[in-house]
Amino acid sequence: MSNQTEPKTLDELAVDAVRFGREVAEAAKAMHLGGNAKDAAFVARALSRLHDRQPLHDADAGGLIAVREILEADIAREVASHETRFFPTDYDECGPIGETREVPIYTERGEELIKLKGMFEQFSDVRAALFDHLAAHQLLITKLDRL
Repeated sequence: MSNQTEPKTLDELAVDAVRFGREVAEAAKAMHLGGNAKDAAFVARALSRLHDRQPLHDADAGGLIAVREILEADIAREVASHETRFFPTDYDECGPIGETREVPIYTERGEELIKLKGMFEQFSDVRAALFDHLAAHQLLITKLDRL
């Protein structure tokens, strides 16, 4: 029995890219991503095509990188405190073996921003996979035309 899932079709990837992009744009707007009016306006402009269900515009690449940086900066500002936690790395006859690490504790907004970051990463992954599929199709078409 295999745990592998069937690869998504080009159509399925496109649907996912449109949906995830729209969801990211809507969540970023609802959260006023950027923390100030200038950055929030930039994020709204950078994600406007995603909101309009157009996730593949070449001109959006730089804006998406900037939005990722704004998102990461917003998350860093939402650290409320730190706590020490134990992380097991192995087990022996006496029990778990591991290490302690200081981990950030986030505000409620910080937790929501972390969820948005996960959505953004999921969108970015699907968008990249879709571009890969399109490039592969274009390669095959070009190759077939030469035969």
